[in-house]
Amino acid sequence: MKTIICNSLQSFWDMADNQLLKGKEVHCVFPVSDGLKTFIMNYQVKYHIRTITFTEAFD
Repeated sequence: MKTIICNSLQSFWDMADNQLLKGKEVHCVFPVSDGLKTFIMNYQVKYHIRTITFTEAFD
């Protein structure tokens, strides 16, 4: 399975809106708050994303 790396929130939304994340594993390498992380995770079903993970370098 391929993992798509999203470098920014904008890149996540752009790829999701264009159905490029469907069935893929996604890893976000931009800083996110707990609220933003929850918001993004709620879109996992809508965009048919297999998994979404986040870098922990910013914790």
